[in-house]
Amino acid sequence: MLPKVQVNILPASQAVATESSFWIVASWVVPFWIIGFLVLGVRFLLHRWNLQRWLGDTDLAQCHDLLGECKVMLSMKQSPVLKMKNGLASPVVTGAWKPIIILPVTFLEWDRETQKMAMLHELGHIQRRDLWVRSAAELACILHWYNPLVWWLRAQSLSQCEYACDALVISSGANRQSYINALCDVVEACIQEQRPQGLVAMADHAPLQLRVNRLLGGASSGKPWLAIAVAVMTSATALGMTLIRPGAVKEAISFEGPIYSQEEIDFRHSADPFPMD
Repeated sequence: MLPKVQVNILPASQAVATESSFWIVASWVVPFWIIGFLVLGVRFLLHRWNLQRWLGDTDLAQCHDLLGECKVMLSMKQSPVLKMKNGLASPVVTGAWKPIIILPVTFLEWDRETQKMAMLHELGHIQRRDLWVRSAAELACILHWYNPLVWWLRAQSLSQCEYACDALVISSGANRQSYINALCDVVEACIQEQRPQGLVAMADHAPLQLRVNRLLGGASSGKPWLAIAVAVMTSATALGMTLIRPGAVKEAISFEGPIYSQEEIDFRHSADPFPMD
């Protein structure tokens, strides 16, 4: 006798118990996620408010000749606002919609080559849209604060932004040794500096030794957008899986139906799908 193909039927009581367990877990997990989301969201808004206050104490900078020269080297059309701030050690850039480059007051005392290297680096961040990458990384961490992989990918993406920006400056025709010297000088000046969140500086995120090794070895730049995309997709998939009702899944795969013999199954598979042709 041919074997039978049998579909297991989930008892209704077991499906109800599984769904009940899910809602018990969800009643704890969802509020816990909301608390973390609100804490990080409020912190993000406070950082933005602090940044706006910090930017209020700046003056317009008169370095338009240098800005024009660097824009030509990078084949760049967008013109950021140049400002100057006392107490700052390194040029920084902020503003994804309307980029602003803030220069330290001591910038005017630097030699011309160091000024050009620093300006090229900040313009490189703007041209590569690294400020958008940073914003996407922050948003991913706020939404998926519970996932350590997202935080790790955020750090990796910010480091890759620095590596890629260094490579962009060198590819624009800047002298490699002059850029390395300027980078080391800026990093040394920024060791003890405190700045508000939301700024991208020449000396941020990536270790100096690795950046210098990449510049000397000509290592290829990374792809921070890829890291952000992986972070969002990975965490979003994990979150989506946790929101699926187990009871609904069980109900979808457990159904009442006829039991067919192997002979009838083989006959159905071998049947002509277009009998009228």
